[in-house]
Order: sequence, then C-alpha cells, then structure tokens
Amino acid sequence: MGPELKRHRANHCYRINIYAIAPTHPLGIKPSGNALLSAVSNEEEINRKLLGDLARFPEDLLVELLSYITDPQDLKNLGHCSRILYAYTYGEDHWRNLYLKEYERLEKLRKSSEIVPFGSQKWRGSWRKSVLALDNEALVQANSLIFSDLLYRPYQCSNIDYTSLFKRIIDYERRSSEMCLTLNTEFGVERFREGSLSLDDFQSKYINKPFILQAEAGSNRWPKWGFDELLNMFPEESFRQEAVQWNLSKYLEYAKNNRDESPLYLFDCKGDPMKKLSQEYEAPAIFKDDAFKLFQSGEVQCRPDHRWLIAGPGRSGSTFHKDPNHTSAWNAVLTGMKLWVMLPPDVQVPGVSTDKEEEEVTAPIGTSEWILSGFYNDAVKLAELGKCMITVTFPGECIYVPSGWWHSVINLTDCVAITENFVPEPLLVKVLSFLKDKPTQISGFHLKDLGRSVDAFLRNLQTEEASSDTVNHISSLKEFVQASKEHEFDNEDCGVKCESEVYVPVYEFFVELLKRSKHKEAAEMALEELKKLDQMKHSERVRDSDMWNELKKGSSESFSFSFDLE
Repeated sequence: MGPELKRHRANHCYRINIYAIAPTHPLGIKPSGNALLSAVSNEEEINRKLLGDLARFPEDLLVELLSYITDPQDLKNLGHCSRILYAYTYGEDHWRNLYLKEYERLEKLRKSSEIVPFGSQKWRGSWRKSVLALDNEALVQANSLIFSDLLYRPYQCSNIDYTSLFKRIIDYERRSSEMCLTLNTEFGVERFREGSLSLDDFQSKYINKPFILQAEAGSNRWPKWGFDELLNMFPEESFRQEAVQWNLSKYLEYAKNNRDESPLYLFDCKGDPMKKLSQEYEAPAIFKDDAFKLFQSGEVQCRPDHRWLIAGPGRSGSTFHKDPNHTSAWNAVLTGMKLWVMLPPDVQVPGVSTDKEEEEVTAPIGTSEWILSGFYNDAVKLAELGKCMITVTFPGECIYVPSGWWHSVINLTDCVAITENFVPEPLLVKVLSFLKDKPTQISGFHLKDLGRSVDAFLRNLQTEEASSDTVNHISSLKEFVQASKEHEFDNEDCGVKCESEVYVPVYEFFVELLKRSKHKEAAEMALEELKKLDQMKHSERVRDSDMWNELKKGSSESFSFSFDLE
C-alpha cells in the first residue's frame, strides 16, 4: 500500500458521519425539515388553538419568554395548558436554568451547609423531575404537531453516543497507544515512554508541540481512580461541579442518569480531597521545572489555582479555550477516554470567534452541537493542512498542552483525570508578555493572599543597588500593599475588577521573584526578548504614511507646514 493511500485511509478514520444521529424524541417532536413531508395541512390553525395569543410570537421569542418564569410550579402549570405548551416547557434547559439560578441565590445567602433549591435533595434522572419531585411522569405526545429544530436539536445532542460516533478514531488511536507511537503521522500526536524524553529534548524540540507520555509498561505510575474509588475515599465530601457543589454520591447519580446536552463537569481544585489526592501522585519529571512555584515558596503563598481533579460522564468536557495566564499544562487520564482537538495559537477555531485581544471568546454552541453542525469535520480539514492536531488519550497516558494552544476536550466515556498548569523556562517570555500586556485577563490569583505575599516579600527585601525597572516595580508593590490594607480585600480572583479599581502588580511581582531565583538568567533573557517585542510593536504602530512620504519626495529642503509662529 502506497504512502498516499495509507494517509488517505488514516485521515478518513478521523472524519465522522454527523447524519447518523437521529433519535426519536419522547414527545414526538420532529426536525423542521420533516414538515415538508407532513400530511398536516392546517398547522397554523392548530397552533392558534393550542397556543392562543402566544401563537403570535416567533418560536425563539416564545422560548425566551419562558426563561423569565422563575417559579417551577408556574412553568409546570403553563405546560399543562396544551400539548404544544407542554412540549415547549419540557426541555431540560428550562429546568436546569431554574435550578442553577436558585442554587446561586442560596449560595450567596449561605444560611446552611447544604444548599437545596426548591427542596430538591434527590436526583431523579432529569432536572424537570428533580425540581418538581416527580418519580414518574406520563408524557404528553405532540405527534405531527411540532416540527422544530429548536426543540429537537438539544434532545438529539443529548443522545450522542461518542464511543459509536468516534469508533474508527478510537480504534486507530488505541492501536497507536498500544505501540506507543502515532500511526497518524500527518496530524496525530506523538507518544513517548515517560523515561525516554529528556528535559533537554522537551525544552528544545517539543516545548511548542503537543505530545503524550506513557507510563512504563506494567508500572503503577498513576492511581486508577474511577467514580466508585473516589466515592469510597470521600463518601461525604463535596466537590465543585461548575455552578454547583454536590457530594459525590449525588453527582454520581446525576452522571449515570441525565439528559443534558453538556453534563455538569466536576472540576475541583480547592477542597480538602484535592489536597489529599495531590499526595498520591507526582508530576512527570520534565514538567517539574516550573517558574510559578516561586508563588508558593516560603512566606510567598499566592500561587494561582493550578491543580485540578476533573471527572465527568460521557458527553461532558470543555469547550475551546486557552489555559489561564498563558501557562502550559499536562493532563493524565486515570480512567476512561478523552478526545482532544488542538490548534496552534494563531489558528482560527471553526465555529469560535474572539475579539482582537481574545478577551471575549464567543462559542455560541456546546460541544455536541459543535460536532453535529459540522465544525469537527472542518477541524479535520484544518488538520490535513497542518493547522490542527487530533488524538485520544487512554488510562495511564499524560498529554502535554503547550502555552497558548486552543483545545477542546470531550469525555468519550465516564472519565477521571488530573491536570496541572505550569511555566517551563523556555516559555517565560510568553507568560511575562501576557501578565504585562493583559492584566485584566489574569486569573487564579487571589487578592488577599497576593497582598500578604507581596507584604512578606517587601519586609524581607535586602537593600541592594537596583535598576530603574526594579525601583518602579518595588514602588508598584508598595502601593498595592497599602491599597490592600486600606480596602481590606477579600480573597476574590484578581481577574474580577474590585470596586477600588486598584492596579494588581502580578507582572512586577513575578519579575522581582524571578530576579532572585534560579531562573534569574532565563528571566533576564526573556525580559530582553520582551523589550525587543515591545519595540517591534511600537515601530509597527508608528509608521510613516504613504501620503506623507509622497509629499516629502523630491523636496530639497525639509518639509514643514510653514506655520508662522510669530
């Protein structure tokens, strides 16, 4: 078989058939295109009878109006007025939003240790059943009445079986995993045994390229935590699952039986369980050289959030994002499988838009909708052009995500993993540039901890001959400490603007910590490169216009506007 044919077959494995997912809706709702084949000729008249004056509203406006109903019983009673209204109030999004808004309100009040929106203590298989405390429900059918993509599409997305949809990719990547290499040489992610990749090779050859590390064959390199193991270890502990914080027992009931398009994802970094779990493993050796450790040394204890336990059912995952503060990351799968779609920093992600500074990332649809809308196959086309990488990680595999890379992660099955963010020396300039130029996008640092750490640093500062930059940095740090005492900051994330609009000198603090550390030489090189980059940016902004050059052309004297100053 020739290399071209092999490559074609490999690439063909990564494309998916998005038209193969067409489940029957439990209420008989059908996609809008089916209306063309419907025998119903008086659809508008039926709508007027079953919706009354609400039939005047366009469908999207009707759904938006329903979102303003805040009482579950009111939403339920409205749905009982007609078969069509029942269908429009049946969708999970309404009930999920009701629950989460009430949870957020009660969490702010925090009058008890357990937050129970609408008295809903038990997960009953859906948000609607849970909020209304229903164990069973007789579904009201809307056969041949409703042809709506707006209602059908979320149900279609919630019924994706990723192991079936991505079967060819999984099989192909599994063979690569078993051989510890990549069969997809065109846009796959390389695999290495953990001990075979040295720190020098990592920092010189692979610092800006994703790769996968495998534990040595037969080793117990990573703990084999699954849902059941975590539940046995922490039967009463609560974990953060996006907008809620449930105990594991409730979350696992939800994970095993839900109808969400994008199920809640356990993503916890602050609880006592994570402190305990962090003692059960260690980072791969080549990722231990981490400049951000300076934020957790001695009296300086203000490191941003960087270590997470992540767990979720199939269909859960993360939409496209870049890791915080321009850090790099590693992610180790303990149980389950993850699909990764990764793009370099300068490549536009299909279906995702940003502003120029990437302060606003607009992903109007969830991951499953992104796949069904054809954007995943668009990513495969980009991959064939060398602008995207796609892979699957299996238990015992640890993937490296370079600084600034876009990535989306999809749990193909129930999955438990751990991940950490870090700053390797060769990427210091990227991190410093981010901290300096995008202070409003810095996240994970907490104001109170930062204030205490800066204060401790200044108290222990040795008298020394300082550069003008250092003098300015120390001045900024002193102003911040004074402001932190005056305003009595709480421990909110510094990415959230505080009312006092105080400048948070994370960049200045990091630079001064680097100058007094083992990273001093690398930091000096990074700062010099940063100055060159700033000069280049300045020269690009201050350029002679073509018209100005044309005016000066041919003139023997220096050009002026000849204003008479007298």
